[in-house]
Amino acid sequence: MDSSTRRRRRAVSTFAAGVCASLLLTGCGFNMQTLQQYTPAHGVNVDLQAGEANRQLKVRNLLVVADESGKGVLSASIVSPVADRLVSVEGYALKMDNSVGAPLTVTGSGVDLEPNRLTVLTDPSPAFTVSSPDLKPGLTVDLVLNFESGLQAKAIAPVMSAEDPIYASAKPTS
Repeated sequence: MDSSTRRRRRAVSTFAAGVCASLLLTGCGFNMQTLQQYTPAHGVNVDLQAGEANRQLKVRNLLVVADESGKGVLSASIVSPVADRLVSVEGYALKMDNSVGAPLTVTGSGVDLEPNRLTVLTDPSPAFTVSSPDLKPGLTVDLVLNFESGLQAKAIAPVMSAEDPIYASAKPTS
């Protein structure tokens, strides 16, 4: 075998290896899971523009913890860039077929939100309790959180079982 044949074979094999490597590596970095935001929690997140600088009021892990009787508590963590107050919560349960169920009866007092401080709606005790004949674990609720500033956080949130040990501290009382 002469040197030109060896060079040609080496060039062809190098080119083939380069093509194979480029085909294998084209998917690297494309739509990686680490580039996609996700919530490693059961609840949903809501972001609202708040204050003069239009910074975000953030509602995190919004959900309802309920028992089979239709009684539950609202659970979420809220951070506001400005002083505000969560004054009321309203909504309705969604049935298994996703049709509108009975409205939620919500009891509780408002919650003050200090600027840039985490407020947990179940700490030290639940700020809002909810009930509805259609409120069942495994289904969802359509919620509206009303703030004193006029902001409204709207979301469809899951209803988690009060029997789940994760939610033992947020279990509704009879």
